Amino acid sequence: MLGISERRVRLYIEMKRLPAVRAADVLMIPLEKVKTFERKIVGRPRKNVLSWRISSLENTQFMTFISVQIHLHREKQLAQRLEEIRHSGQHVFPGTVVRYIVRSKTIPGQVEIMLIWRNTVMPNEVEREQALDVFRQSLADVLDWDTAQYNHGEVMMHT
Repeated sequence: MLGISERRVRLYIEMKRLPAVRAADVLMIPLEKVKTFERKIVGRPRKNVLSWRISSLENTQFMTFISVQIHLHREKQLAQRLEEIRHSGQHVFPGTVVRYIVRSKTIPGQVEIMLIWRNTVMPNEVEREQALDVFRQSLADVLDWDTAQYNHGEVMMHT
């Protein structure tokens, strides 16, 4: 439920950030405390802005953008399904270095999906399409894939 490892949960209990009661060999945490728990930001804040870079030919990145509409009144189901995907570890798209699913603020009811592949580990087109097809099938009842728009490109410059 928290999206963290059991070890991290135990650490938070030891640090008194999460209350727990031991019953036999089981640590029990009140459900309300789990629901309201907020993790702190990890890592150090960035002190400088990253410079632009142009990848070498051996390390080129490719992007797949997908714009797709959410089926009417299915926003809540989409959020639940994305949470299930996150918890199950499904749809990692082998070879991707970045994956984003974004709710558009500009176009109501639209989702933007961005996948970034590095050519050194990018699967062939058939494997990529198979992974996308399984992903589309798993979200077919909440996203309108018939009207989806696809854009593929080569990254020219990045940070």
